[in-house]
Amino acid sequence: MMFMQAILYCDKLTDCIPLKDCPEALLPICNVPLLEYLLHYIEEKGFRNAVLLTADSRVRNFADGLHLRMSVQYARSLASLHANVPTLLLRRLCVPEWDMGELLSLCHGGAVRVNHADGTPALAELHPQGSVLLEPERMETAEASVFRHINTPADYREIQMKLLKAKKFPRIGAGVRISDSAVMDDLTIVGNDCIIGENVRLERCVLGDGVQIGRDTVLTDCVICRKSLIDRETTLRNAVIPENTVQYADARTAQKRRLCILPEDGICDGLPRWNSAGTALRAGAAMTALGENVAVGYGHENGKSFAIAVAAGAVSQGGNVWYSGECALSQLMDMAHLTGCQSMLWVQGSHVLQLKPFNADGFPLDEQQCRRVGQALDAGTAGRILSPGNFCHAEQFRTLWIQHCEALIPRHDYDIAVSCANARLRTEAQGLFGSGTGMRITLSLSDDGTKITAFSSETGMIRHEQLILLSLFSMQERGEPLVIPEDFHPSAEAFAVRHGGKILRFHASDPAVRSLYRKQGICTDGIKLAGHVLRGLSLKKITLKQAVSLLPEICTVQHELSTTLTRQNVERLEQENADTRIRIIMPLHSKLVKLRVHADSVEAAAELCTFWEKKLHAQESEHS
Repeated sequence: MMFMQAILYCDKLTDCIPLKDCPEALLPICNVPLLEYLLHYIEEKGFRNAVLLTADSRVRNFADGLHLRMSVQYARSLASLHANVPTLLLRRLCVPEWDMGELLSLCHGGAVRVNHADGTPALAELHPQGSVLLEPERMETAEASVFRHINTPADYREIQMKLLKAKKFPRIGAGVRISDSAVMDDLTIVGNDCIIGENVRLERCVLGDGVQIGRDTVLTDCVICRKSLIDRETTLRNAVIPENTVQYADARTAQKRRLCILPEDGICDGLPRWNSAGTALRAGAAMTALGENVAVGYGHENGKSFAIAVAAGAVSQGGNVWYSGECALSQLMDMAHLTGCQSMLWVQGSHVLQLKPFNADGFPLDEQQCRRVGQALDAGTAGRILSPGNFCHAEQFRTLWIQHCEALIPRHDYDIAVSCANARLRTEAQGLFGSGTGMRITLSLSDDGTKITAFSSETGMIRHEQLILLSLFSMQERGEPLVIPEDFHPSAEAFAVRHGGKILRFHASDPAVRSLYRKQGICTDGIKLAGHVLRGLSLKKITLKQAVSLLPEICTVQHELSTTLTRQNVERLEQENADTRIRIIMPLHSKLVKLRVHADSVEAAAELCTFWEKKLHAQESEHS
């Protein structure tokens, strides 16, 4: 048989299923990348040389590792190439079934463009020996030679089903864990490192590498792309799930979310069996996209291994990690301020662990920061060491934080008890506030240490926002304005004017205000806030009961609802119906809308929530 040469275009990105920046050449076909299958096929058919047109290092590295008998060369364009032997040029990779005699006969009459039997382009050309690779003028139909292209998820699944029936490919990849009670038919393809839970039923499905399927799930005719997570008790038919997606069974949260950093959700789903040290390693590496100094801590001892993995990932990318060990989020924020860190990552929870990223000011990441870190996650930076950074233990800053709090909290006559789900933080807080013989006050501290409320039989419940307003008295003595978040209750300025103080709302664009906000820690540290309140009462020489009588009624609530509106629709609705009492938040990559409502009572807040919920539903009806 006459030898032939093959020239393959390999830089097309796949759009048949949403694999992020994946060259079509590396698309897995029955757990074998398309390029590997095509090159082995070409070699078996007697081709003596293959030229890969690619600038993608991933494709080159992959092809170099195949150890083929035929020669494989690389080029960036056709300009320098000639048809020294009869040449098959594929402008699009395909799954082939070729009749070599037919292909040779077609090119004997000169260069020809090949069509399928139905007349559609096969994106293939044949050039005779000695020809220059120009655009062919003739078009011929290849009857016996088949060029199957993967254009849709249905094509992707159908081609693999046919290959499975021919029993040429492995159906189940390496490192797969399948429950004894799971059931799969013979036409289901499972990629490498997949986990399939109990009582799962799979029929005619294709699972990419690293897919995890929760228990009691039924999937039929589905394509599940790599590293996606399907929640337990989910039923899907003819579905295409993009890579790095969490698919929930609950209709209220059935939204496709990429496995990247989100403002509200952190990194990972929240299901412990799907969290891994590998994800934490990638997350730490990605956080260095926001700055080289990263603060890392964990709220419960169970999060230690995750926190260490985060630190290792950041150090692998040249980051300087300040490792705080077990600490409250409020304490990590204080340490990050003292060390000049540009970002923080805190491992939240004791049983269900989440990786929670924050910017330098203690806020969840904004949209631009999410995009930067998400891109770093997609790039897989933790897979290689760029330039090793530094790892610094920062537990000594805990002692410094305690000293700051001790200096802030004045001697007082209150009998203070502290309620907190975080046992370690509760013990530290109780030691700071001590005990007295006066009015009994119970401080309820959030387990991350960032928020606090107060209760006594004489004053009733004092909300977190009201305590922030009372800290104004402490700031007055220092000669500083009280810095509060931009979306704080609108009554703050009126309260400050009435009592001769000054309020500044936090704007990230103002470095001076940003620095003061971090330094004060009033809105990010519940213990410091309580200390400032006690200090302000002592300076004013008033009791807590008298101070509460000066406060306005403040009630801030948050209500969530799902929506089909786009972000632009939601923002336009908010602009057209300006109301300082409400803020509409739509987290990145989400179909949930969060209504943050300011009112003077729970009843009024509920009424406002209902009013705006109706507005959103009406807007949905207009756009449907």
